[in-house]
Amino acid sequence: MLDKEIQNVFTEILNIGEHMLRAGGEVYRVEDTISRLICAYGGKKPHVFAIPSNIIVTATFEGNEITHTRRVPSAEINFEILDRMNDLARRVCHEKPNAGELKQMVENALTLKKYGHAGKMFIYALVSFSFAMFFGGSFADAAVSAVIGVLLYPATQMINSQRSVQGNIIFIDILCAAISAFFACLAVRVGIAHDADKIIIGNVMLLIPGVELVNGMRDFIAGDIQAGMMHVFEALFLAICIAIGAAGVLTLMGVIL
Repeated sequence: MLDKEIQNVFTEILNIGEHMLRAGGEVYRVEDTISRLICAYGGKKPHVFAIPSNIIVTATFEGNEITHTRRVPSAEINFEILDRMNDLARRVCHEKPNAGELKQMVENALTLKKYGHAGKMFIYALVSFSFAMFFGGSFADAAVSAVIGVLLYPATQMINSQRSVQGNIIFIDILCAAISAFFACLAVRVGIAHDADKIIIGNVMLLIPGVELVNGMRDFIAGDIQAGMMHVFEALFLAICIAIGAAGVLTLMGVIL
């Protein structure tokens, strides 16, 4: 039987890999990090297989083989956590803390200063305003896009709070795109703005899965074809869902027939 300390260390190593993957880390980065951590603690023959939704790790400690499998929930892109986990992995390889200290280090790395609701709404508004202007909208179009961006934040929180759709990014993106298109058309109809397309594109940029697409391309380049296909197909499918949500409302309102 393996020592309980080794079992606990192995679990924390897998936790680090999971947090990296959820935060937007590439598959090859996660696999390499877990392998290095295992070797730092005296593990032999580490075999790590990761895809965006699952991690499987096998290694030999003191002549005993140990295998753990971890189902990874949907990603919550956070590059600060990814950076902290990268830094933590390097420290752990150098210092080799015991399981209790390692667990505390992981928990400390996850302690972040969170933006309040007002701050997040401001960011939504700023992104919407900036992209509406960037794609050629007037100041009025950008201002309306910013207001809709402010409305999208509580809408996403409200939708995500429903148990039946919690964490379902597909449903959230469709509804948010539909809400954006509805208010954009309404603003143009009442004469507040001029171009619904520019307003909508400013809001849609909040929903575009850019990180998923980029990570998919990087996985392809690194030779992780399966992980790359999962990232790219997810990004393309979400983009289609966003288009469906916006186009459905535009059709219903008679903008396109």
